[in-house]
Amino acid sequence: MLEENDSLARMLVEVAAPHSIVEISRRVESELLQFLTTEHTRWMLVDADFAIPIEALRRFVISGGKRLRPAFCFWTAVGLGLDPSDPGLMKTLLGLELLHTFALIHDDLMDRSALRRGEPSVHTAFATQHRQEELRGSSAQYGDSMAILVGDLAFAYADQMLIDANRRARQLYSELKLEVNLGQSLDISGSFALNTTLAKAERIALYKSGKYTVERPMHIGAAMAGRYFSTSDAITRFAVPLGMAFQLRDDVLGVFGMTERTKKPVGDDLREGKQTLLIGLACQRCTSSERELFEGLFGRDDLSVSEITALQVMIEETGALQAVEDRIDQLFLRSMQALDELPIIPEARAALGEMAGFVVDRLH
Repeated sequence: MLEENDSLARMLVEVAAPHSIVEISRRVESELLQFLTTEHTRWMLVDADFAIPIEALRRFVISGGKRLRPAFCFWTAVGLGLDPSDPGLMKTLLGLELLHTFALIHDDLMDRSALRRGEPSVHTAFATQHRQEELRGSSAQYGDSMAILVGDLAFAYADQMLIDANRRARQLYSELKLEVNLGQSLDISGSFALNTTLAKAERIALYKSGKYTVERPMHIGAAMAGRYFSTSDAITRFAVPLGMAFQLRDDVLGVFGMTERTKKPVGDDLREGKQTLLIGLACQRCTSSERELFEGLFGRDDLSVSEITALQVMIEETGALQAVEDRIDQLFLRSMQALDELPIIPEARAALGEMAGFVVDRLH
């Protein structure tokens, strides 16, 4: 029997998130746990070592998460007439969450993030295990290699969940996978570039998270309900500005968020050199002497607390933080105006409105 533990991160999500998210999150988590427990047992009978990556995946799933993508998909599909108990819908929700799991595990590895949801990231946990057990070779290489494989396992399971979805839903899911990978490549190349344009920063926000978090899950939900072609444009008008606002809020939290809320070290994006709209605006508005100081600190992985504070102060004093907050408000207003155009049932409209408010002003 596998041990089940609820983390602090999971409890915070349930307290902070609206019912429309929590309800779906609990159902998705329950189904995922059942599926991964079955897979753990199946592969352990073949070879006990096969259970190791599956158990790591299972632990990641129960460590927390908002399940936003399944929730956006669910309320769109149900809002457009699909039976909420449709078994194909639940499998699609699981697929979206597993795809997100893959993306997070690999993202932590690429960013060298030690924490995720208040717990050691997958590559960090395996590296620690390597050191504790005094295994042969490099702890870092072992941790990185196992994290890649656990992420790939989540990716493979995600694809498995969508096998029986209708053709349009599978096509949209394939497009989603391409978009999130290309968006991530922009994010990585931007982090290593000496500078970036504001247009590039916005494109990263759109493809890395904006479309992936809201628009495509909603499109897939519409396809599951057989209403994609008649509703896709209206969905996009609601989803794209909301997805952009979501990513901009994430960018603010990446610089100014508190560890007890984000479950990640303060100033992670400053250490990683993330070329976000917030950073782009700050660089554009600061003086030449401020820019020299900023560029000397930004992207250093050994930043001290005082250096992070200095960067935060510079970003705020340039007006960049307020400009991004204003942009979030504008995007949220556009999204709320478009919500009225969606031809969905009142319950789903209310749920999507609740979720929109949460993703642009969330506490995690």
